[in-house]
Amino acid sequence: MNINWALTPIILVLAACATRPEHENFKRVMERQVGKSIDDPDAYPVFYRLRQKNAKPLPNGNMQQQYAAGRNGRCELNFEVAPITRQIVRWTFEGKERDCVIETRGPG
Repeated sequence: MNINWALTPIILVLAACATRPEHENFKRVMERQVGKSIDDPDAYPVFYRLRQKNAKPLPNGNMQQQYAAGRNGRCELNFEVAPITRQIVRWTFEGKERDCVIETRGPG
């Protein structure tokens, strides 16, 4: 048996695990956005100058604001915003875990 073929499953598992912390980091950061004003300079879409793709009213009276986020803008990030306070009340995403990430930086 060729050693390269024997290592392939191990390499694939390690590659899959490598994106997990970045996606978990993404989810933690987005959870911290809830309660902030969507206009706050520290709000994720403002601070990182995300491209807004769409905004639409929701049946409950709130607005959904949609942004291109993550790797190469391939993650669709949605914030539900209360209309009067402009406060973020909920967030969701659509996309692959490998695209919906905030890259972690190691020391150094």
